[in-house]
Amino acid sequence: IFMIRGLKSARPPAQRKRALALVERCQTAQGEGESVGLSAVSVSELEFGAHLSADYSREITAVQKLLAPFDVYDYDAVACPRQYGRVRHGLERLGQPIGSMDMLIAAHALALDAILVTNNLAHFHRVDGLKATSCL
Repeated sequence: IFMIRGLKSARPPAQRKRALALVERCQTAQGEGESVGLSAVSVSELEFGAHLSADYSREITAVQKLLAPFDVYDYDAVACPRQYGRVRHGLERLGQPIGSMDMLIAAHALALDAILVTNNLAHFHRVDGLKATSCL
């Protein structure tokens, strides 16, 4: 299972290339029979971003088009909170916290035993036991 993190439909042109590379890598993995998707937490962030845009209708259509090829993984009410507690405790104990939403995404990937695909490896390598890779 590959879980994508970091997709945004409205990116500056300089960042768009990295986002497209991430999508292409994930689509290649799908073609090889891998399950590829996003956490419901990531989809929630995309919905919020659409609301921040000047044209919600246009933005949410772009988000839906971006998400169409991928699965959306539900946030399990038992396994994910257990992982979240472990992740947050470990990071805070080391004095190396990451953002709250990123901790939820990391916990979700751990609960699914998924490989997190992200353009921010330095950020997620702090999470003990998390398998993460980059498209770069």
